[in-house]
Amino acid sequence: MPIAALDVQRCLQDVGAAASLEQATLLSRHAQLVTEVNQQFNLTRVTSPEEVLRLHIADSATALPFVEAAADGVVVDIGSGAGYPGVVLAVLSDRRFVLVESVSKKANFLRSVVTELKLNAEVHDVRAEELALAAPGTYSCVIARAVSALPSLVELASPLLAIGGRLVCMKAKLDVEELDSGEFAAGQCGMRLLENHRFELPGGETRSIVVYERRGRVREKLPRRSGMAQRHPLSRASE
Repeated sequence: MPIAALDVQRCLQDVGAAASLEQATLLSRHAQLVTEVNQQFNLTRVTSPEEVLRLHIADSATALPFVEAAADGVVVDIGSGAGYPGVVLAVLSDRRFVLVESVSKKANFLRSVVTELKLNAEVHDVRAEELALAAPGTYSCVIARAVSALPSLVELASPLLAIGGRLVCMKAKLDVEELDSGEFAAGQCGMRLLENHRFELPGGETRSIVVYERRGRVREKLPRRSGMAQRHPLSRASE
């Protein structure tokens, strides 16, 4: 059963966000497209309408204030997948978005969504490291949801960001060890921790949004080869 636009509006209100009827209709259509394509290849394990509303649409919208707080400019969604959070934020925000998805099938799906919904966005089927080589220091904000651990995300985002640009990390589970590792990597990558916002979704699921800012000198040569940030994240042990 398709998700109604009014249900989208209600779920967004539950997390302090707002959408016009037109925006809610676009988010409803996006959810329908995800459901249809998910029958052909895996985009998401979250499939029931209630969970899509809460765990995808509402969860994605919680990042909007942090994206809007970044300086004016283009936002990059790393590992965009089904378009959560990138498509949701592109609908709700006036900013231009770049959706980065290295899996060709998913990237092609995102292109079809961008075209049908007429979003102010473009899709690149490359890895974040490749985008950083092509357009270093270009973007005002990088966002990542359920992609990797904080040290890896800090490393991937740093060469993409302009000075003063921000990285917004959306985490379902975050412990002290990962936060500490992320802070160390930030120091190596010319970044600094700005905020660690912990909250609960309406269903009781705990979430954290961790924000870093691109500041100064980078101690590492970035980007490293594709995949290195995930396989061998920067750590005190590697010094």
